[in-house]
Amino acid sequence: MCIQIGRIYDVAVIIRAMDKGEDEGRAGQDDELVARARTGDAAAVEELFDRYRHQVFSLAYRMTGNPADAEDLTQDVFVQVMRKIGSFQGRSSFSTWLYRVTMNRSRDFLRRKKRSPEMLSTDGEPGDYLMEDRVGTVQRAPEDNAIASEAQRLVQEALQQLPVSLRAPLVLHELEGFEYHEIARMLVLPVGTVKSRIFRARLKLGEILEPHKEQWS
Repeated sequence: MCIQIGRIYDVAVIIRAMDKGEDEGRAGQDDELVARARTGDAAAVEELFDRYRHQVFSLAYRMTGNPADAEDLTQDVFVQVMRKIGSFQGRSSFSTWLYRVTMNRSRDFLRRKKRSPEMLSTDGEPGDYLMEDRVGTVQRAPEDNAIASEAQRLVQEALQQLPVSLRAPLVLHELEGFEYHEIARMLVLPVGTVKSRIFRARLKLGEILEPHKEQWS
């Protein structure tokens, strides 16, 4: 496998070495759970938590670079969901709304902490937190796992060097798979601005990862 990291369209390939953790087949089952949760059904809220906690944690971790902060944010997000589920109108999917809440809480957290982009947790490798055991996870050969783990570490570190304004749309598009118009709604930005920031983020990420391109050769 040979990937030239300096090319922006190849950067996207490297980014996608980090699992998105999506399970699109579940989306159609959310409406019933949301309806029950809006009536105060605690079991429905718990099932939504079990269904999406890995995705929420993953997004929070990619934004903060710190597993302890991501864990706190995950709890905070679902507290907010329980409080605000009654106001969810269904104009977007539940998962999109949940990601919007997660992104907003993550950005608020980073503003409060005024975290330097270079600050990363040393409590564990990114792969320890992003490669959770999930149903349907593809099994890789040991050498492929090693390559994926190293890619995850380097990309996670590189992401933390991007300003939040560039990191947020890039993570949502390249890692979480959202379309431009969905990201525009989440971040309250024009679609053109979202596209521009993702383009700039890819260029910047390519520059950061350029010294490591031999590792994928």
